[in-house]
Amino acid sequence: MSQQPTNPPTKGRVWDDPRIVAPDEAAWAEMSPAEREAAVEEIVAVLDESLNAMSEGTPHFRNKSGAAADLDGHFRRAGRKVFLACELAVIYPGEPALVPDVLAVLDCDPDLDLGSWVVATQRRGIDLAIEIRNTGAKHKDLVENVRDYARVGIPEYFSFDCRSATLRGWRLGAPDARTYQPMVPQGGLLTSRVLGLELAVVDRRLRFFANQALVPSASELVSRLQAMTDESQRAALESQLAALESERMVLESRRSASEAEARAAKLRATVAASIVRLCDRQGVALDDAQRAMIAAERDADRLTRWFDRCLDASTAAEIFVDDRPSA
Repeated sequence: MSQQPTNPPTKGRVWDDPRIVAPDEAAWAEMSPAEREAAVEEIVAVLDESLNAMSEGTPHFRNKSGAAADLDGHFRRAGRKVFLACELAVIYPGEPALVPDVLAVLDCDPDLDLGSWVVATQRRGIDLAIEIRNTGAKHKDLVENVRDYARVGIPEYFSFDCRSATLRGWRLGAPDARTYQPMVPQGGLLTSRVLGLELAVVDRRLRFFANQALVPSASELVSRLQAMTDESQRAALESQLAALESERMVLESRRSASEAEARAAKLRATVAASIVRLCDRQGVALDDAQRAMIAAERDADRLTRWFDRCLDASTAAEIFVDDRPSA
């Protein structure tokens, strides 16, 4: 573990500007809605004026946007509502505004359209912050943020240094604690209790793991779908269908039947799209009615059978022989 920097912060920074300090709870309670809006707008304007002049660099941008996209995709696929944002001003009462590179708020609409996260308005703080360091001073990420994020009660904070590919993490030991405890890596992974995921550095990039399995990026998911054309991919697809059915049975004990069916329908749609794509690649002509029949099919076994047949078929009739769509 690298030694934390001891040099004091430089002067004249936006973080030291009194204009970004939010009104405290008492002052906020006395303000009208228009006055509150004006106060937030002034804080955001000061931040924008300073932060817009900073040079971000591609390592910082790719890690920041990639981390947010990976998390958003993972939680949407899992059916979890997690609000994620990059460089969104977070305004705690009586505190200087915070602008984490990535933030997360659990059990919150992921599609919220916000210009800032005002704690007094949202009636809750954020649950996790991630900072990506590329060219800035270590003191901000490894000393000031560790102090300030803990003081306002953010449960977990992670810092990733692009240049040294070093990942660090801290968490509050209890909900009312206001001093962070450093996380200790286990097998090269840092565990986020907030996200229910592990974090690690892979090829000098910040990545996430679910039960030690890499959370795929969007491009990795696309590549997987494009590769599903031979027998080994067909077997993997059948395994996914079987796993989905098993998962559906487990989910039925916890969730409503409609939620389980939604997950099954999503994978059936993936299989149906794979059949159509494979037929197109192999020159097997499908008319509009056949394409509609494939898309509407609800029987996973029949979809698998059609997929098997289209691997060797030269005509559509060979795929659908002796088969009729589900009622």
